[in-house]
This record gives sequence, structure tokens and C-alpha cells, in this order.
Amino acid sequence: MVSDMKKLLLFGNNSEKSALMKILHKQGCVEVSLAKKLDNTSYVLDENKINEYTRKLTQIEYIFDFLAEAAKVVKDNAKDKNFEYKPVKTSGLLIPKRSLTFDEFAASQEVEFDVFETIRQLEEISEKIINLRSENAKYQSIQNQLAPYKAVTAKFSAFKSTKHVSIVLGTINVAKLPLVSKLEEKGAYVEVFKDEQNVNIAVLSHKENEQEITEILSEMDFASCSLNYDDVAIDMINDAARHTKENEGTIIDLYFEAIKYESVLLDAQRLHDFYALEIRKVECEGLTLSTQSSYFLEGWVPAKMADELNKVLEESPLALSFVIRDPIEGESVPTYCENNEIVSPYESVTNMFSSPAYKEIDPNPFVAFFFFMFYGMMLSDAGYGLILTILTGIVLLITKPKKGQSNLIKIVFMGGISTIIWGFLFGSYFGLNAKDLGIWYWFNPIDSPMNMLYLSLAMGIFQMLFGTMIKAYAEFKAKNILAGIAAFCWLFLVLGLGLFAGPKFLKNIEIPSFVSTIGMVILFIGLALLMLGGTIGKKGAGKVTGALASLYDIINFFSDLMSYTRIFGLGLATAVIGMVFNQIGSSISGLLGGGFAGAIVILIIALIGHTFNIAINALGAYVHNSRLQFVEFFGKFYTGGGSLFRPLGSEMKYYYINNEKTQEVK
Repeated sequence: MVSDMKKLLLFGNNSEKSALMKILHKQGCVEVSLAKKLDNTSYVLDENKINEYTRKLTQIEYIFDFLAEAAKVVKDNAKDKNFEYKPVKTSGLLIPKRSLTFDEFAASQEVEFDVFETIRQLEEISEKIINLRSENAKYQSIQNQLAPYKAVTAKFSAFKSTKHVSIVLGTINVAKLPLVSKLEEKGAYVEVFKDEQNVNIAVLSHKENEQEITEILSEMDFASCSLNYDDVAIDMINDAARHTKENEGTIIDLYFEAIKYESVLLDAQRLHDFYALEIRKVECEGLTLSTQSSYFLEGWVPAKMADELNKVLEESPLALSFVIRDPIEGESVPTYCENNEIVSPYESVTNMFSSPAYKEIDPNPFVAFFFFMFYGMMLSDAGYGLILTILTGIVLLITKPKKGQSNLIKIVFMGGISTIIWGFLFGSYFGLNAKDLGIWYWFNPIDSPMNMLYLSLAMGIFQMLFGTMIKAYAEFKAKNILAGIAAFCWLFLVLGLGLFAGPKFLKNIEIPSFVSTIGMVILFIGLALLMLGGTIGKKGAGKVTGALASLYDIINFFSDLMSYTRIFGLGLATAVIGMVFNQIGSSISGLLGGGFAGAIVILIIALIGHTFNIAINALGAYVHNSRLQFVEFFGKFYTGGGSLFRPLGSEMKYYYINNEKTQEVK
């Protein structure tokens, strides 16, 4: 549910503003907002502090990137260097986010000297690597420049014209090589230097024939060489290659030297969070209004935390005066969703679309239910669900993530449970049919694809109608009675259509004729309500056009309904792909005559095939499931556009403050 919020208004002394920010950070429940402008006050932002902290953050982040680069190089070369590399475990799938007490975090600057001394040493190593790479870029440029002339056996400086003799060196089009004879006919001496890629020629001629020689060279697509090195091309190329190789070896050695400082990462991450939060504190101070001696602060706090905050501020001498009140109409209130451990992971799905507006109905409990249901239908194999549940369960068991962390892992874990349930109902176990295994099942999507299609559409109708009921509830709550009544149109339309058309499709069941008549009546009531909804907010002729235009929504409704066939498609695809891999394994095993070799083949193909099937369809189930929530479900009732509640302290990336641990220490 969307939690009620309270507004904090506080006056204090300017000299104690930073200390008050520390209290708000420690409480972790206040989002400082821009104070409304008052006469004789101003906003004061300490840009020098922000610049200082930002510079330090930039240095720390650069070293993160540099050490990550070093770790990759060391891993690639550890075997050649006979080096046993054990990376520092800072973060990862199985590594939980580290916690600190508030006092430990506040004392983060104690490690600043050591961290920045290490950063200085790493920057020196990084600068050496940059210089060596710059040298290598020059060597590479030289090699590229000389590559066309590596067949030339004389020094470049030897090709100089004299007073009476013209000497030129360059490359020509290999197809024009026969034109060399024309040069010789003009009395020129031609030396050809040729390798597998290039043809170079050196031409010596009398100055008096220079014009004619130039014309013939032009016919040969001659490109003159402007190089004047006092050395042979191949020697220079080999020398550049040797220097490049030596530099590459030195660069690798420097990375091995850098990785010895990797232990700084934990303290550096702690310091990173500290400065990120210090920047936010300074920015929050800039949101307050100041006079020469005092300041005025505004902020938001969840209602359930307001009493605790009130107690802390009353006991603190830092707040000269404060009040915590209800929001006033027109104020922009941030959104804080308060849900249980099952629903809260799905907030990340909703927030990808947009967070709820304050006082809007929280869609997360409904998203949790439908996302859970659809995920299992799309993956549809009990074996796959078991694998996902076990793997993600192990991750959650090891990391023990706090609320709001590892949401994707939690969603996939619950999706695995849903997949086990639906896989059991569909009778699918790693692509094997429950019928062949002698296990009960409801129906198999491969054997009964139409049943799967009908089930998918039925779930779609249920979700869409559920969305319209939420819309009706919201309208009634907002005292928009007509709009609330009109929202029932889709319930009447679907029910009426079902009663009217049902007897025509269910020919094997004897249904009284009056059922169709009742269906027709309900259908017309639904159309009337739909048109009524189109008139709301319109005036004059606009009511007529609005009513008629609303009929077009019927097409949109059934278009949205067709989107739920993606449940059918993904569920069927998962089952078919799994079955195909099993058949491929069995076929190859049969060709090998079965036995131990055949069993090994089946096992290998099953591991590869089913791993691929789980990975691609688990991802597909998440993506397509999200799309159904965003478009087909949210389109019926959800507006969004809220601003997520971000209390002071939520900026931390690598650590979190364990308030319980802090209380224990005290």
C-alpha cells in the first residue's frame, strides 16, 4: 500500500545545520525537499565542498575501473606468470551487501589517508601504463607507415635526387607493373621491390626526361614515398615490433604490481559511499532557506516513522522549533510503498513503468499476484521451476538480502515456485510428458494447444476486468460516481457476450434459450455504460461524439486481449523446445546403439539443451510478463507519475547502515 506521509518543518541555527543532517541521516526516514521561498531568506549551496567531494569520488571511481582492468589482465596471464590470483570479494551474486553501524560509517574518514595514498601509487602505475601505450601507438603508426615499403632493401635517405638525376620511390598498382617497360624505353633505370601485398618501384632518370617519366608513373597509379629515414624499412618495422612487445610485457608486469593493492577496494567503497552521502548532505543544506543566523528546512517522512522522528528531534538541542503535519492540498508528496516481503520485490517491476502517485491505489499487490501466475504459465515445466527455485533459493539463503535488495532474484525464486505448480498441472517435467511417466496432470499444452490458448485468454480477461474494477473503485473513492459506474461497462460487455454467444458454441450442453436473451440485455447495458463513459467531461455536441468514439475502445479491448496469447506462445515454446532436445538425445543415442555411450550423449544434450531452454525462456517470461502488466493491465486503471521517496542515506551503493546493529552497540 502507498503509505501516508507527513511534512517536517524545522528551524535551526546555521552553525548546527550539518549536525542536524547527520541526525536525519541516522534516522534514515527523511527526504529533504526544497523549502518554499520566504522573504529575507536565500538558498546557500556550498559548491566548494561539492567540488571537493566530487573530485575525491572521481579519483575513487577511476581506481575501481583501473583495478577491474588489472584483474582481467592478471586472470588472463596468471598461468604464464605462475601466479595464483585470489580476487578480493567486494560484490557479486553470492556476496551480500556489507553492513556498518552508523558510528562505523561516520568514522569512514579514518581510512582516507591510507586509501588516497594507495590511490596515488595506483595512479603512478596507471600513468606509466598510459605512457607505454602511447609509445606503442607511435610504434604501431610507424609500422603502418612503413608496411608498404618493407620490401625495399635500401635506406629511405638513399633515394635523393641530384643536380642531373631524378630519383623517386613509391608504390604502384600491381596490375600496372607491365608499364615498367615504358619507363625503361625512356632511358630510366627501374628497381622493383615486391612482396605478397605491395609493389614498390625506384626510378632513376635524367632530369630532362622528368616530365615524361612523371606522366608514365601517373598511368601506373604511382604514390610517391615522402619518408626520409636513414634506415631500411624492414629493420625499422622489426625494431618497432620489438619495442612494442617489450612495452606490452612491461604493461602486464605493471598490472601485476597494481593488483597487489586490490585490498584497498573495501575501504575505497566505504569511502565512496561516505563522500556520495556527504555530497547529498551538502545538496540538502542547499535546499534549506537561510538567514544570517538560522535556517528553515522542509522534508517528508512516512507517517509510521513520524513519532520516532518527533521523539528524536524533541530530545535534540539542534532543532530550535519544528512541526510534523499532514500534507496540504497542492503539495508534491513523494511516494513510499509499504508492502510485505512477498509483494515488495515486485515494486521494482512497477517502478520500471512509473511509481504510484501519492494516494493512488498501490498496484504492487495485484502485480505480484498476476506476475507470479503468468511467470509459471509461460515457463510451464515443473523441472525447470525446481531448478530455478533451488538456484535462486541458494543465492538468497547465502546472501540473506535486506528488503529492497536482490529483487530480481526474489522474483525469479517465486516464479520458480509458480512454474513448479503450473508444470505439475500441465504435466511437463524437463520436456517429458506426465502421461508417459504415469503422473496425474490436468492437460498438456502440446497435446491440447487449444486448451492452453483458452486458458491464456481467460487469464487475460480476468486480469483486464480486474483492472477495470480497480478503476471503478478509484473513481468511487474520488466521488466520481458516473465514471465509477461507467467503468463497469467491460464487466457487462464480457458477461453479456459470454451469455449471448455461449449457447452457440456449447452445443453439447442444453442451455435454455432465455440465457441468450439475458446476455443480449446485459450486452446492451454494457454498451450504454461504455458510451456513458465517453460523455464524461464533454459538453454539447462533444457528448455525442465522445459517446460514439468510445465504441472504438471495444477494438482496443480485444486487441489487448490478443496480447495474452504470448502466454500461450511462450508456454508452448518451452514445452516443445524441451521435448525436441530430449528427442535429439534419444535419436543420437539410438544411432550409437544405446548403452553407456548413449546415456552419456543423452545427458550432455539434455544439460546443454535444457540449460539453454531455461535461460532463454526464464528471461522471456520476465520480459513478456512485464509487458502484460505495463500495457494491458496498467492501461485499465493505473496513472503513475509519482516521485519515489528517497530518504537521506539511500544514496549508499556498496554498504548499508544496520540500525539494529547500531542499537545493539549502544
